[in-house]
Amino acid sequence: MKFVRSFIFSIIATMILLLTACGGGNNKNPQIDGVTGPNVSMVNGMIVTSMVFQNIVIDGGATIPIPKYPNSSFQIGPDFQSSGTLLSLSLSVEDFLGNQGVGLDPQTLPGGRLLPGVVGGALPAIAVAIPNLNNSVLYVGPEVIGLFVPFEKLDLSGAIITFRFFNSERNPVGNISLVGSDANEKNAGILLLMDPSLLGIHGEEARLAKLKHYIELGYH
Repeated sequence: MKFVRSFIFSIIATMILLLTACGGGNNKNPQIDGVTGPNVSMVNGMIVTSMVFQNIVIDGGATIPIPKYPNSSFQIGPDFQSSGTLLSLSLSVEDFLGNQGVGLDPQTLPGGRLLPGVVGGALPAIAVAIPNLNNSVLYVGPEVIGLFVPFEKLDLSGAIITFRFFNSERNPVGNISLVGSDANEKNAGILLLMDPSLLGIHGEEARLAKLKHYIELGYH
């Protein structure tokens, strides 16, 4: 009974903290202690998602290409504006043209738990291991753009708490979840899942396809 009370108190306290930080639900994202972001925007035909971890320090960085998406990449390295670590996912809208995302295997959370807020608990995607951040996963596919980043500071007694996630214009584009550790006391972290259609990526696809068509016809 003591464990149950402790568990419930932990969840309620965390939710109160986050709901207070996100301004009572006025289309604002929850603020997570030690993390700046995540933020998402469309920049010159690229979907750019970034976050800074203030308490993770690395000396060097890397740019990792994403399989099947030749113009897209994930970057990790020292943040220029702070002493923390910057994670940035850059996805080219052009890469979503064609059939690059067809036939991908369903992916779950690291450790095998079901993805929260997803019917069936899995989504077709590419899972890419990220150096320096064990068990990090990129979710890139026709139905999802997102990432899971380990963050052991989350003490949720195994629970998963999910909020709406908004872009810079405060429009909903997906979900952000705070994931507590699993039964093995591992795989706590931050999960961000975004819908390409809500991001406006398909509208941008049509614009790029039309532009490409005009170029092929010789129009300038």
